Amino acid sequence: MIHTTEGESAGAALPAAPRTPALRRCIEVAQALAYDEGGPVELIHLFTSAAYDSTSATRSWLVVRATGAHHFITDEAYRAVADAAAARDARTRNLPFAPAAAGALSRLAYWTTRTGDETADTAHLLLACLEAGADDKEMRKFVRSIGLTERVVLSHAMMVRQGIVADDRQAGHRGPILSRRRSDRPVPYHFEAPHRAVGPLKGRNISMRSQMSSATHVASPVQSHLLRLHVRVLGGEQLSIFVVLFTLIWASLTVTSWSALWLIGLLARRHNTSAAVRMGIDVALVIVSVLLGIPWPLVGLALVYRALDLLEGRLALLEIRGDVGDPSVTESGVRSDLRADRSAAHFYRTLKMTRRLRPE
Repeated sequence: MIHTTEGESAGAALPAAPRTPALRRCIEVAQALAYDEGGPVELIHLFTSAAYDSTSATRSWLVVRATGAHHFITDEAYRAVADAAAARDARTRNLPFAPAAAGALSRLAYWTTRTGDETADTAHLLLACLEAGADDKEMRKFVRSIGLTERVVLSHAMMVRQGIVADDRQAGHRGPILSRRRSDRPVPYHFEAPHRAVGPLKGRNISMRSQMSSATHVASPVQSHLLRLHVRVLGGEQLSIFVVLFTLIWASLTVTSWSALWLIGLLARRHNTSAAVRMGIDVALVIVSVLLGIPWPLVGLALVYRALDLLEGRLALLEIRGDVGDPSVTESGVRSDLRADRSAAHFYRTLKMTRRLRPE
């Protein structure tokens, strides 16, 4: 069923969460898709109905657009979902679910709790399908081609609040979903709405989508202060890079050409190597500096840069943990997501060069 332009651990059982009308419709569409194939509802049918239904601004569709994944979906896939939506009837609604699909539906309450919501919606179905898709060959193939990861979808699901169609909003909260004048707005919506939703629609943004953080969806001021501190540290880090490079050029031309070795330290970024590896490189360079007579001001500046680099990486990790509501996220996990982003960006650029890219 997947069409592209390229041929937590389970805790205690949670009580079933109420479902939005859009989610119920999404499940019925999945049943209609499976009915046409003469079998039970598979995981791929649930994922397709959640990700490919562009007839209304459901939460899952806004997430798909925000992540840039809509570029990889063909017109044929959209038509298949639209035809299935039109073909829903009593026969399709009685179709049973395969074990993987039933397992994904049983996780809706968990993902609803993770996002701080009360009602299961289409974005929660998208997350449940990605979670269960680790054991599904067809799902893994599609998800790998677009580089879509669970954490990326989760963080965007928590941020995407504006413009959701009425039948996919949270129960009991009607009217302007982001109105600042409402005194009874729920915690997940307690933020200032942007003028318009902006998603990573270009190759550069797709390549960094898992690294992008926002405090807009968090009610606590801690995340907002953390973001501001991160910006200041980034500014200091960029300034230190400029000073180190200037000093490195001076030392290479006037003291010893071996000073250029410290360029290795600057290239060992957190996106490429772990903190232990970066620190090991710095220790080795300090030892080499003693033997080769590299000026100590350069060594000191490079170590200041490394300290800022380590602090910036830690702040970024804390922000991503806050975005996905998971304190167990590690730096290696973030680097893994970054590799998936870069793979998707490469796919995006390939489609663009071959003129097979879907329009906005």
